[in-house]
Amino acid sequence: MTKHYKSLGLSLLAVLIVSLAAIVMRPYFKVTPAVHIDYEELVRLYAREYRLEPALVFAVIKTESNFDAAARSGKDAYGLMQITEATLNWAMFREDAGAAYTIEDLYDPEINIKYGCLILSLLLEEFEDTDTALAAYNAGRGNAIKWLKDSRYSSDGIHIKDTPYKETTQYIKKVNKYHQKYREMLGESA
Repeated sequence: MTKHYKSLGLSLLAVLIVSLAAIVMRPYFKVTPAVHIDYEELVRLYAREYRLEPALVFAVIKTESNFDAAARSGKDAYGLMQITEATLNWAMFREDAGAAYTIEDLYDPEINIKYGCLILSLLLEEFEDTDTALAAYNAGRGNAIKWLKDSRYSSDGIHIKDTPYKETTQYIKKVNKYHQKYREMLGESA
């Protein structure tokens, strides 16, 4: 029986030593972020084409689908960047390149990222404020325009300070959190 206690004592001592070493050495190890990068080549290609920060595109993808190319929401948004059929049609019309994609095409990562970046670029150009563009991306342009005219949600008609939709308010916060993490990960500055 004494061998058992001696073995148990040595095991506890080993756990204690490893735990103390981990605490002492923690500052010397870089913690891996809770975000990952998939589709990097496509994101960088279309972010560059539409003058976007790759970190912002990654943050939108992470928030929208968690990098699941087969994602489909309850509101019929499809793919990585969760694009609806109406929004795809609006983007194709705005692009004016004669494209004729369908909602099934939105499961293709390249098409989805391309049009997600185009949509995000158009919204940033129209609204000139990232949070307002994100509100429009999540809840629709019409809602964002309406909120900018309402003093409860915007004090200057440019920046949305809040939304009446808890989901949209949380969405903006989540994208901003991931945007910062991806900036740090990719070495992009604000």
